[in-house]
Amino acid sequence: MPCFQLLDAETAHVLGVKMLSFGIVPFKTYQDPPSLTTSVWGRTFSNPIGVAAGFDKHAEAMEGLRKIGFGFIEVGSVTPLPQLGNPKPRVFRLTEDEAVINRYGFNSVGHPVVAERMKKFRQKTEKSIVGINLGKNKTSTSAVDDYVLGVECLGDFADYLVVNVSSPNTPGLRELQGKKQLQELIINVGSYFHILNFFFLFYLCIFLIIYFLFMYFFIYVFF
Repeated sequence: MPCFQLLDAETAHVLGVKMLSFGIVPFKTYQDPPSLTTSVWGRTFSNPIGVAAGFDKHAEAMEGLRKIGFGFIEVGSVTPLPQLGNPKPRVFRLTEDEAVINRYGFNSVGHPVVAERMKKFRQKTEKSIVGINLGKNKTSTSAVDDYVLGVECLGDFADYLVVNVSSPNTPGLRELQGKKQLQELIINVGSYFHILNFFFLFYLCIFLIIYFLFMYFFIYVFF
C-alpha cells in the first residue's frame, strides 16, 4: 500500500503483519491450478511460492498469508528466550532498488509463545505447509543447546525446520559454518530427530548445506 511508504520501514512491517493477523487481506477467488502443485519430501505444496523467514517472525500472520495464496510459510527466526534484537533503527529502505536492509538481529518472542501460536494454528488447519526457522540467543553460551531446544519445543508443529547459521547480525553465529562446528551441530541436533520422524536428520542436513552454499555464493559474487 502506498500509504505504508509514509511510515518508517519497521513500523510498516509490523503494521502489515498485524493486519494479516487480524484477517485484513484482499478478497481472493483465485485457486492454484493443479500444474503448480509441487511435492517435496512427502509434503504437497499448492504452489512453489512461499514466504521466507524474517517476515512473520513471531508466528502471528500464518492464516492471513495462507489466505492470500502463498504455497508455504516459514516463521522465525525463533530463539529459545525472548530477546529484543538490535537497537532501532534497524530496517532501512533502498527506494531506488525497491529493497530493504534488515538488521533486526533475531528479535524474537521466544519458543513458548511461538509454540502456543503454532498449536492454535494447527488446531484450525493442518493443510498449510509451515516451516520454523530456529535461531540462537545472542547471550547464549551454547548454540547447540539452543537449536536442540528449538527442535524439542517446536518440532512437532513444523512441516520442516531450518537451523539458521547464516545471520550476520548475531555475534559468532557464522562461526558455526566451519566444518568441525557444523558437524558437531548436525550430530547434536540430529540426535533428536526421532521425536519428529525418521527423515529429520536428512532434511536438516539438506537445509544446512543450502544455507552454507548460499552464503558462500553471496560472498563470492558481491564481495
